[in-house]
Amino acid sequence: MKQLIRQAAVLIRQNPLFSVVSIVGTALTIAFVTVVVMIYDFRTSDIAPENRRSRLLYADAGQTSRPDGTNVNTGMGRVAYEALFNDLSGVEEHTWYAALGKSVCSLPASSERYNLLVRPVAANWFDFFQYEFIAGRPFTQEEYDMGRSAYTESRSEFHEKEAVNNPAYRMVVLTERVAGRLFGSAEAAVGQVFWVDFHPSTVVGVVRDVSSIFQTAYADAFQPFSLCLEENVQYWTAGLGGIRRAVLRMAPDASVAAIRQEVERRQQQLNQSGLEYRFTLNRLYTHTEYTFFRGSAIDARLVYLLLVVALLVVPAISISGLMSAQMQGRLSEIAIRKAYGASNLSILSRLFSEGLLTTLLGGVAGYFLSCLLVWWGRVWLFGSGGTELEGITLDGHLLMRPSLCLAVLLACLLFNLLSMLLPACLAIRRSISGTLMGE
Repeated sequence: MKQLIRQAAVLIRQNPLFSVVSIVGTALTIAFVTVVVMIYDFRTSDIAPENRRSRLLYADAGQTSRPDGTNVNTGMGRVAYEALFNDLSGVEEHTWYAALGKSVCSLPASSERYNLLVRPVAANWFDFFQYEFIAGRPFTQEEYDMGRSAYTESRSEFHEKEAVNNPAYRMVVLTERVAGRLFGSAEAAVGQVFWVDFHPSTVVGVVRDVSSIFQTAYADAFQPFSLCLEENVQYWTAGLGGIRRAVLRMAPDASVAAIRQEVERRQQQLNQSGLEYRFTLNRLYTHTEYTFFRGSAIDARLVYLLLVVALLVVPAISISGLMSAQMQGRLSEIAIRKAYGASNLSILSRLFSEGLLTTLLGGVAGYFLSCLLVWWGRVWLFGSGGTELEGITLDGHLLMRPSLCLAVLLACLLFNLLSMLLPACLAIRRSISGTLMGE
């Protein structure tokens, strides 16, 4: 191995221009391939807090309408949610949430205002996803139920309710960044009261910051869904309409097709129960379907695979031309090795091994270049899901994951194979006598 590395280093010194072009070409190729792999990996891999993405199913918002097709409205309510997903075969656990909303927050006796992205979530949200609590705890089921006491009945004919400004009824879980900004530290934040949309709320826990590339788990703060006044939205559709969004976690041996079929059967049963309105759930998505090309029949895995292959093959053909030119200067060396009994396979292996050093140098440079490109372009690469564009973050543990390093290594090996295969095969097929005579 040392001899191969020494020989490769000598070749690099003897052909500096060729080596620089080869390394730079490899670095750019690996960089673009790694960017594509990173985008797909960040969106689909099992990464905490969305640590079981491969087993998640997402329900679309659904819609309600009268049987004649009039009064169509988007959204799912409690009655529809429970009818479709409670005790569903093949599903280990399910939860619900509402869309991210921007809330105005402030400290008591302070005129300074902060805009936070707040996500209303179910009581089991912090069991369903794997958040890391660095201070405090999640809100309990009892505290979740107390959220309904944050409003009193109103005399309004539209079933509106009036808010009760009691912090004992409004619990909130903050992220570490927000807790530090408001209270100085995560530990100091627990038990503190601050105002969320002009209502006093109590901080019960602080979680480690969540990157905004997590479309479902991300938020600046989490509140009980019970504070959403769901009854005001769903009363006129008998509970079918609402603002719930469902997430289901399948059992390890469950079938997506079977779960979809059972949900469809339950939906038909619900709509045949004589209610004034009907509910339609258009689709249950797997995590990959929900993340890429939602609502279309395009297979994201195939698209990204074809993109990676194209990014590898086209530059490899160009680098192959450079390799072929370099091989012309080594034909005598190859002929002499063959004359002393070296097999074609051993010569091929040596050529690949020598070329691999250059490829790995380009691969390392390409990997760090890809990290820079992804970080620099994070706004337009990951700007979705209601996230504030300027707030998109990428932590170091996402960029330096072992799976990504392995993907880069495999890309280097494949690129080396593609770029070296044709020139090396042409070189070893030449006759010894003809090569030595300069033919």
